[in-house]
Amino acid sequence: MRKRFYASLKRQLPLPSFMPCPIQLASKLSGLSQHVIRIWERRYSALSPSRTGTNRRMYCDEAVKRLRLLKTLTENGHRIGGVARLETAELEELVKNLLVIPADPTAPVSVSDLPPAEPLMQPEKFIEAAIAASKRYDCEGLRRVLLQARLQLGQRGMLHRVICPLIIQIGNNWQQGEMRPSHEHIATAVIRELLLTPVPGSQTPVHAPELVVATPAGELHEMGALIVAASARDLGWYVTYLGPNLPVEEIAACAIARHATAVALSVVYPENCPVIVDKLRRMRELLPPSMRFIVGGRASAGYRAALPDAAIQWVSCLHGLDEALCKNPV
Repeated sequence: MRKRFYASLKRQLPLPSFMPCPIQLASKLSGLSQHVIRIWERRYSALSPSRTGTNRRMYCDEAVKRLRLLKTLTENGHRIGGVARLETAELEELVKNLLVIPADPTAPVSVSDLPPAEPLMQPEKFIEAAIAASKRYDCEGLRRVLLQARLQLGQRGMLHRVICPLIIQIGNNWQQGEMRPSHEHIATAVIRELLLTPVPGSQTPVHAPELVVATPAGELHEMGALIVAASARDLGWYVTYLGPNLPVEEIAACAIARHATAVALSVVYPENCPVIVDKLRRMRELLPPSMRFIVGGRASAGYRAALPDAAIQWVSCLHGLDEALCKNPV
């Protein structure tokens, strides 16, 4: 069974024998974006493509194979920093021995024992199970559901496809009277714990850029900031998380003392508040010009319109955040 599953991974996208190809084709063959490929090369030394006379990257069969293996491992919970420098044979062995948690989280089985082309559970089912556990006040059950999602979908898949939709759904259910405030608090507490806990086996690169994450004074909603912190860690950043409701002077003092590469603030509520506008403007003034200032969250669009000339990098979604963090020079 294990051999059959591993062979099926190769059949998903056959790798023909070809002359070294450019990054555009390597991206298509591996299923990874060009941004991710470049970062894995520069920051983690995951592979060393050859170069043409004009310094253009070229990827051989072996390089594309490594990219595919690394993609499979990172999607199943491994941090790229922990596997990037392994030999290709070691990566193959890790893929062969991947474990997943089935519908019953107490009885793990080998992924090789499952039908190769069938997903274990759709993200919508994870969300349904998480809401049901929250309504039962079942912290441990909710934790198992989210860990199962992370193991099956990987850290990024869990954030994008489960955590964010789950938070939105819980908010909608609460507003419609389908969940009690205590249900929301149970879910928030478990999600917070999960996002603050590093993925097992993860490692932060020695010379990783540092990101300071917080919310400004008066902003008590921290889920957005927690998601920013978790995303940044997954992309190889060292994160200093200060939490919610902190004066911008204190956030800036920490960032300057830490010689951080960037500061990220989440603003969810209130919208179009002149006090928040002043705080964001003040934060930009306090930070060194070379230090990046990233602002996101549900209310950020209105503040972007109020601060069109400020040197602020605005993000409106997780994909935008990924792009912003991946653009960091290393």
